[in-house]
Amino acid sequence: MLLSLKIENYALIRSSNITFHSGFSSITGETGAGKSIMLGALALVLGGRADTQVLFDKNKKCIVEATFSVCADKKSVFDDNDLDFETQSVFRREITPNGKSRAFINDTPVQLSVMKLFADFLIDIHSQSATIKLKNNDFQLSILDSLIDNKEIIDSYQKEFNLYRTTEKQIKELEYQQNQLVKEKSYNTFLFEELEQANLQEGEQEEKSRMLEFATNAENIKENISQSLKNLDNEQGNNILGLLNETSYRLNRIASHNKELAELYNRLESASIELKDIYEELSSFNENLDFDEGKLAELSDRLNLIFALEKKHNVKNITELLAIKDDLQNKLYDVDKIDEELKKLQLQKTQSFKRLEKLASNLTSQRDNVGKILSKEVKPLLDMMAMKDAVLQIEITPIDNFTNNGKDKVRFLFNANKTKENNLKDLSNVISGGELSRLMLAIKTVMAKRRSNISDDSMGITLVFDEIDTGISGDIASKVADIMRAISENHQVITITHLAQMAAKSDNHYKVFKQTTDEETQSNIAELDKQQRIEELAKMLSGDTVTAEALANARTLLHI
Repeated sequence: MLLSLKIENYALIRSSNITFHSGFSSITGETGAGKSIMLGALALVLGGRADTQVLFDKNKKCIVEATFSVCADKKSVFDDNDLDFETQSVFRREITPNGKSRAFINDTPVQLSVMKLFADFLIDIHSQSATIKLKNNDFQLSILDSLIDNKEIIDSYQKEFNLYRTTEKQIKELEYQQNQLVKEKSYNTFLFEELEQANLQEGEQEEKSRMLEFATNAENIKENISQSLKNLDNEQGNNILGLLNETSYRLNRIASHNKELAELYNRLESASIELKDIYEELSSFNENLDFDEGKLAELSDRLNLIFALEKKHNVKNITELLAIKDDLQNKLYDVDKIDEELKKLQLQKTQSFKRLEKLASNLTSQRDNVGKILSKEVKPLLDMMAMKDAVLQIEITPIDNFTNNGKDKVRFLFNANKTKENNLKDLSNVISGGELSRLMLAIKTVMAKRRSNISDDSMGITLVFDEIDTGISGDIASKVADIMRAISENHQVITITHLAQMAAKSDNHYKVFKQTTDEETQSNIAELDKQQRIEELAKMLSGDTVTAEALANARTLLHI
């Protein structure tokens, strides 16, 4: 139940703090006085779209704060969203001059989606545009779904539908991938086998490049090694090792005479050993040096193959070629793997389809059931509002494909006049504005009654009607007011009305009015006392000039 609404710096309202009561409340005021402003502020605090254009003073922030009395059975919703539960919970929305919007529940910052979640069970604002929506088939379907007691049926269907759609999407994506891979399979197989047969090894290119460079210069290398060996040792005796041996012999003869000479001898002896070792290794290297034209051609062919593969695949080394080979292998493997995955997904889709069929059938049955209840319970309400011959029939026809709402097309068939049942036509083609308003009120009454039967919330939801009495007057307006009073026994009802008959039957009466000064125009709202109600009703009955007859009629309406 809405306890209060505080508005600061919103549209034409500089500051207003309104206290609301249980039961049936009416809000009246001249056209343009600002009744819709209050509704806009209420919608804003419950997650509606923010706009800096609503700022009364463009240099100050706008604050809208609504306090609701909340039943204890809603505590779990607070807990699920990490919010403190209060039996009197405060919902606040702020809009700064720079356009920044913030939302709070019990002083805790929240996302707008969370605020909208709470709005769904706290308040139902019925605007004039919502009445027009009654002609829309999708809106009609949503009405039936709101009347279904077990909401898990709808939730289960929508979850299964989302799974089904996701599975379908995955199948399409995999089929596309499979088609692409199949198209490329022959070429990829050729490329993979070419790389596989090449038997490439990491580091091979560098190693064989060095070998080719060596083999290419083998003759020059052999010639220089041979000459080096001759320089170290030859038959003529004028060689390095021979001269080194002679020098070592001479120093050895005198080494005992001087310490420094002994050290030099030792160093020369070490050098002699090292040179002899070098000579032996060079000799061995020279003997094993194989200058083979065939080997040279083999190395050249191998490197040419590697270079050709690198150029073909536009890479720079064997490492990248091996990576391409692995990728090709994976693609070839994926063709078979995707086929297996597709089989699994097709099975999953088939199973999901069967579950959807069952859930959709159950949903159709539930809709058919509540549709019959709605048609039946709307009838006496329409009778009360001078539409005794009116008939509402809910038509549910199957459609071919699953949708997010099932496999049903819903149509409200209607006729306000006495007719054969088969002469009922689509609501949008046969109903007037006044009849539409009365039918909408009847439907809302059934919805509110059904909600009371299934809810533990003794305070009920807050129902706000914005000029639902459009197109009616006189005794019919009085009947509409009686219905609203009946709704208010279980729910808080707030109606914005231009009809005195409607306002007179409310428990509480508020007036929206404008105040104009030389500098600005402001909208305000005030709760009326008994005398003020008489004067306001008289004005609504007679216009700006309040007559004695109008005052008397107002008292009659109020049973005073």
